[in-house]
Amino acid sequence: MKSVLNSRPHLSVLGLLTLALGACSSERSSPAALRAQATAPSEWIRGIDVSEARGAEAAGVQFRDRDGTVKPALQLVTDHGYNWVRVRLMVDPDGRYGLLQDLPYVKAVMQDAKGRGLKVLLDLHYSHWWTDPGNQWTPSRWAGQDVNTLASSVYSYTKDVITGLRAQGTAPDMVQIGNEINGGMLWENGRIANMANFVKLTNAGANAVRDASGGKATMPPIMVHLAKTGDAAQTVAWYQAFINAGGWVDTIGLSYYPMWHGDFSGLGSTISALRSNFPWAKVYLAETAFYWDQNQGGYTNLPYPQTPQGQYDYLKALTPVVRNAGGSGIFYWGAFWSQSSRWLMAPDWTDDDASRRSLFDDAARATVGIDGLN
Repeated sequence: MKSVLNSRPHLSVLGLLTLALGACSSERSSPAALRAQATAPSEWIRGIDVSEARGAEAAGVQFRDRDGTVKPALQLVTDHGYNWVRVRLMVDPDGRYGLLQDLPYVKAVMQDAKGRGLKVLLDLHYSHWWTDPGNQWTPSRWAGQDVNTLASSVYSYTKDVITGLRAQGTAPDMVQIGNEINGGMLWENGRIANMANFVKLTNAGANAVRDASGGKATMPPIMVHLAKTGDAAQTVAWYQAFINAGGWVDTIGLSYYPMWHGDFSGLGSTISALRSNFPWAKVYLAETAFYWDQNQGGYTNLPYPQTPQGQYDYLKALTPVVRNAGGSGIFYWGAFWSQSSRWLMAPDWTDDDASRRSLFDDAARATVGIDGLN
């Protein structure tokens, strides 16, 4: 996640992989390791995460276009030229802390999106809670399972999800197996210190997507998503270790937030390095955002003013950085995080920093930033 929480753990866990990476470096050119399983999209992705939108609307938020016209959230998405949406899916969320996205919720979002001609990146969190480099907690339904049983649970759950989505005519167009999985997923079994266990779990999800989709020829590509640190060598090393351990990855997703992940030069060099080392894997920014109003997290290292125009300028500058480095698209995170007092039950959170990065202001009216991605 990108968060709402104020800390961002780094990829320091990669230190645990140093010896293993040295041993496997000779495998980098292995054809088996460097082959995508599914075909990535051909178009440039201009994407937006809509995970909160349906819940906000159900709570009474009326999203407005730049001219003040009230419109359905996903109509605003299409009216402003986005071609993809992203939506997270949680395992047994309780509805608090913005985590509304159970399977019926996601099915409804995908029906809306597909009905408007939008493609969908399905973000499987495999948790009841936000997942990010510091949080990858196993949901209670799978608590206490050993790694083999847990892999079986991941497979069955994922296959049921994809089967259900396909049955209603809304198959996803790309699937994330985990979210910001720098340190692994489904802790404790899936911590990255045990790469074999971690890969067993991620591959269980990928295999389920394949099987539920009728095979490799008809399946959506699998994205593996990290919260990027701006260190190109470490990011490449992470993916190389994952691939060398047999991990399935078709496309690479990165989170990039300037207050946590450095400047544009670090982003560009990371994307370029990933494309050079893994030329078969398209690279996307799966998450980014910038402030239209003063942040509530105390961040001072921001490259643009925290204003609607600053938000727009950030996005206008970001797109050519990603394109020129060889990236293939960008998704904006938290776009509909507006009027959260109506829909967000989060008694332990001390700020609402995510609302300052929305593409809608406190009146739920679109900021100029909604047109910043090009």
